[in-house]
Amino acid sequence: MSHENRSPVLAVFDFDGTLTNRHTFWRYILFIRGPFVFWGGMLLLLPRILAVLLKITPLMQARRSFIHRFFAGLAISQESLFAQKYVNDELPGYLRPQALRRLRWHQAQGHVTALVSNSPENYLQQWGRSANFDIICGTQLGSDGQKMNGEVVGEDCVGEEKVRRLRQQLPELDNYYIYVYGDSSGDAALLAIANAPFYRNWY
Repeated sequence: MSHENRSPVLAVFDFDGTLTNRHTFWRYILFIRGPFVFWGGMLLLLPRILAVLLKITPLMQARRSFIHRFFAGLAISQESLFAQKYVNDELPGYLRPQALRRLRWHQAQGHVTALVSNSPENYLQQWGRSANFDIICGTQLGSDGQKMNGEVVGEDCVGEEKVRRLRQQLPELDNYYIYVYGDSSGDAALLAIANAPFYRNWY
């Protein structure tokens, strides 16, 4: 009997580039803000973009500037409606059919499935629930209860934070036989804890 057969099984999926064929966050910003505001904001953020390209500013630090620029002051109720529309109308065209088949295979086997991504939970939660994930962890965007404040709550869900967030949701993580599907350096910490790591090589 294999170790997998003796242990409960967990399948962990990254989102952007793994379940989807492109990055979804900046496309979400474009979707909710429209091209005029989006590209105008990008021009204002050009120094930040250049600093990242020149390796002066870390990507996650610059990303927070983008979040503040485009989300600060946005009503929570309005953003939630945008998120639902994005999940219904845009995301289906970005999903990898072969990745969804792999997800469905795990679910058919009765495996616990987790979606762990640096994408914001604002739309990640809505899509993840529709795809029947058991656990959903993403970057959390802050608010004052009525409006978004343009800040990130805690840490960006990338690198070691992905593992920490997963353990927070599943304290008995070490008891599982773990599959992990990822496509970037941001998934390295998750892939390191996997019994069956798949890095761009399962489809």
